Amino acid sequence: MRAAIAIVVSLVLGACSKGENAGADEAKRQAEAELKAQVARGESAKKISPPVPGQTKIPCEQLIDAAAFTTAMGETEPLTVKDKQKDEPEGAASCSLVRGGARPSAAEQAALLKKNGKLGVIPGDPVCIVTAYCWTIENPERFKTKCKERKDSDDESMGSYACKQTVMVGAFDVFVFSFFDEDTKCILKAQGGPSNTDNEIIRKCAIAARDTITPARIAVGGAAPAAPAAPAAPGSAQ
Repeated sequence: MRAAIAIVVSLVLGACSKGENAGADEAKRQAEAELKAQVARGESAKKISPPVPGQTKIPCEQLIDAAAFTTAMGETEPLTVKDKQKDEPEGAASCSLVRGGARPSAAEQAALLKKNGKLGVIPGDPVCIVTAYCWTIENPERFKTKCKERKDSDDESMGSYACKQTVMVGAFDVFVFSFFDEDTKCILKAQGGPSNTDNEIIRKCAIAARDTITPARIAVGGAAPAAPAAPAAPGSAQ
């Protein structure tokens, strides 16, 4: 039996570095492997495409609901979002969530350092960084296999499966959570900012990414979904 498959992989034309092309190349390899597997199974043709085609970028203001992250992570001041794409060229988006509030002066920072032995995350510093890898065709089983191959840890502390990497930051073991997102079919990663060693905050960041990043937020050419309207006060005009 002959089987055919339509493989959709959009490549950006022009000069790109090897690192910038890696995501698109991996998508092509995975699609070709899926073709061979389908032919071997004798399955009928079907179209396969990654969640975000080629090397299309998703704006951080579209991907991240800053207000939802602020609430989920227990921040007392609104988080702001900054683009970190240059640090993660293989991601469709990489976004830093920055702590709000007035940044301490140099003298205040020195006092905090003397009191606590470290500054930690102060206003103006990244609390966590969320990256969406959406240029490849993934599934939960393949993702779990890759986690084991990297010798990282299976983790269920989010209430769903994540691959947990442990990295040394000074004297601290700091976690990085990566997981296959069933809604978007992307791999999402949440890690702490350079000065964040609080694994509970990083875990909450990962949960917020899982719960708030929807297919609408990775739609090419889309816009961030509008926040739900506040309920009308009792007795107000409708």
